[in-house]
Amino acid sequence: MNIVTATYTVAEKKGHPVMSSQDAYELLKPLFNPLQEEFYLLPVVGNECVAEKLFIGGLGAANVDFRVIFHKLLTQYPNCSSFLMAHNHPSGVLEPSNEDRFLTKQIKKAAELLGYHFLDHIIFANTGYHSFTDQGELLVRKEV
Repeated sequence: MNIVTATYTVAEKKGHPVMSSQDAYELLKPLFNPLQEEFYLLPVVGNECVAEKLFIGGLGAANVDFRVIFHKLLTQYPNCSSFLMAHNHPSGVLEPSNEDRFLTKQIKKAAELLGYHFLDHIIFANTGYHSFTDQGELLVRKEV
C-alpha cells in the first residue's frame, strides 16, 4: 500500500501591507508585463500579503487550475485564512471576461468549502484596475 504524505511549512516571505484593492494594485503594478497575461495569488497573513505568480499565458489568456491555488495555500501558507487573486490584461481592457467571472465563482465556491476568506479578484493593467469586491460582484463572507 502506498502512503501519501504532505509536509506543511510556513513561508518565510516578506509581506506588504494590504488593506484595500488600491493597496493590492500598487503591489501588482510594478509586476505588470504588457506581453503576456499573468495570474497571481496573494495570500494574506495578518494585514500583509505576498504576490506570487502562479500561471502565465499569452496576450489573451492564462490557463488557471484552481486546485493548484489551494494546494499552494495549504502547503506553503498554512497560517493563511484569507487570500486575493489577481491577473493582468495586457490589452488594457479592465472589464472582466465571461471566463474571469466564471473562474471567480468557482474559486469562491472552493474557498467557502475549505474555510478560506476569498477577499477579491483584481484585474489590473497599466491604466488601472477592476476589483470584483469594490464593484459588489464578490460578496465577502461575514463571520457570525
